[in-house]
Amino acid sequence: MLQEQLLWIPSRGERMAAVMHLPRQRTPAPAVLLLHGFTGTKVEPHRLFVKAARRLAAAGFAALRFDFLGSGDSEGNFEEMTIGGEVQDALNALSYLRELSRVDAKRVGLLGLSLGGCVTALSLPKAGDVRAVVLWAPVSNPLKWAQEEIPAKPVDWGGNLIGPDFFKELPSVKPLETAKNYAGPVLLLHGSNDASVPISSSEAYLEAFQSAQPKELHVIPDADHTFNRTDWESSVIKQSTDWFMKHL
Repeated sequence: MLQEQLLWIPSRGERMAAVMHLPRQRTPAPAVLLLHGFTGTKVEPHRLFVKAARRLAAAGFAALRFDFLGSGDSEGNFEEMTIGGEVQDALNALSYLRELSRVDAKRVGLLGLSLGGCVTALSLPKAGDVRAVVLWAPVSNPLKWAQEEIPAKPVDWGGNLIGPDFFKELPSVKPLETAKNYAGPVLLLHGSNDASVPISSSEAYLEAFQSAQPKELHVIPDADHTFNRTDWESSVIKQSTDWFMKHL
């Protein structure tokens, strides 16, 4: 039967809450690491990441979803969050995943949603052999969050406090640059009615992944940013699972 395990993953001196989904087979399986979005969690709206991880496990993959430090159930405070910090968290989670006995460390893929897609792209130069990538509505230009002046104290962002370090870092965050040298398969999925991240963001990634083969952008008709309808949800999960089955 499928197994789900609650885990703590060390990162930057603290612990990240995580859930490991394991397939039925006992032999080492290909694995997918899921990276959630800005102010999101390892669950995501309408349990999108839970459903995706379970679908991947049913298809024979190990799937690891986790909360970045300061998010969800993880230790840390969100006001200390930076994109660079999340890149380190992602790399630490990836290292943890590869060390598990039930995982084939040579067959690992990444799936990132929104800012998690940006973090995925930024992680690639240091992530080692990543066999396949799937990005859902990925943020390509974090500079859109820049303020006219860097705030002297944390800013309230819908109940989350965003610290000054987040804003200071933004001019140096260039995920389209780090995407250029990745040579593996890349699938981009984006809703046509995404009001949070425009389709042009995925189009920019499609161009930026110059070495990726194959690379595809699929638009989900009428879908919003986090695919908040069962048919949209089913479509992105199925397409992503099929992509990993083909390329992992």
